[in-house]
Amino acid sequence: MNKKLLCGVLSTAVLFGACPATALAEDPLNELRDSLDFRNAEDDLQGDGWYWDANDLTLTLEDFRYYVPQDRLEEKAAIYLPDESYVEIEGNNNVLETRSYHCNAFYCDGEVNFYGDGELEINTKSSGASAFYVYEGPILFDDEVVINVESERGYIIYLKYAKGDKALISIQDEAKISFNKEDHDNHNITLVKKSGAKTYSSWLDYAEEKDEWDDEYINLVARPAVVEKEEEATQEPIETTPVNEYQITIGKTDIVKNGEVSYTADVSPYLKNGYTMLPLRALLEVSNPEQQVNWNNGTKSAHTFVNNKLVSIKPGEATYTKALENIALCTPAETVNGRLFVSLRDWMSIMEIDGSQLSWNPETKTVTLKY
Repeated sequence: MNKKLLCGVLSTAVLFGACPATALAEDPLNELRDSLDFRNAEDDLQGDGWYWDANDLTLTLEDFRYYVPQDRLEEKAAIYLPDESYVEIEGNNNVLETRSYHCNAFYCDGEVNFYGDGELEINTKSSGASAFYVYEGPILFDDEVVINVESERGYIIYLKYAKGDKALISIQDEAKISFNKEDHDNHNITLVKKSGAKTYSSWLDYAEEKDEWDDEYINLVARPAVVEKEEEATQEPIETTPVNEYQITIGKTDIVKNGEVSYTADVSPYLKNGYTMLPLRALLEVSNPEQQVNWNNGTKSAHTFVNNKLVSIKPGEATYTKALENIALCTPAETVNGRLFVSLRDWMSIMEIDGSQLSWNPETKTVTLKY
């Protein structure tokens, strides 16, 4: 493969210690001697082939070509990312190679989303090194991003703590991860359970397929859509007994659960078109704290799983998607102060909760939900 020779100087080399080496004809990569660590970066930063947006927690890679030399960053990582961060891959000229012992390519404290329409080649050339090391997850690949991994004696994805029944490693849209079958036969994906945690098949949300032209390579891609057959007889609804009572008052940030304040959001609910609008994450923190919400900065949409069905919500749209089915919203979702707001009734539809469990007090402007 012909590779374009790039030799640049990082504008923030003093901060990150990333200095380009003298380019050799047989190794046209910049030398990365110290990690690019964005976990506590409060300002926008830029270097040769990368840009960090501190407000959106987004790292954009384009013409990113680096290697970690031997004896540098041992048992560390080339790139550190904070929780709830994003990596946008643009263009097809991106390479990250680690040659040092147990040096991971990417390390993330928690939830991370890789997206874009570009391609990234990751080579880990030491024992125990991971292309992606995620402390807790989930990790999501979507859009049209393609990741090609060469891992001689390491891991493709290593997730430190697996907990809950939601998808922890998910591949959606046209995204793809490709690697040699030998790596697959050894330990391509590793999840370490927390003590006492159960094992869930839904942790891994992707399909495997052989490369059409070279069966030595495995591709991880999105699962094919499952078309459910219509049932011959209509099932009677299952009655459930409400367990908890939640009260949400317009203009107040406190969410009351069973008479006590259970959660205080950083933004307050409001009325729109007669519907109570609340931040989606605040609702889930109270009712389903284990449930994860992923935000795709490229498509500007939120993703979560309900009963193992992928749900996608995009601000301003009249419908949301659940398991590839478009469902009408009472009122479009919208972003306010960096938070995604949905109406309470739409949230109940998303979570498959019966509407009879909701009541409204017009005098106190309080919504009561029994769930």
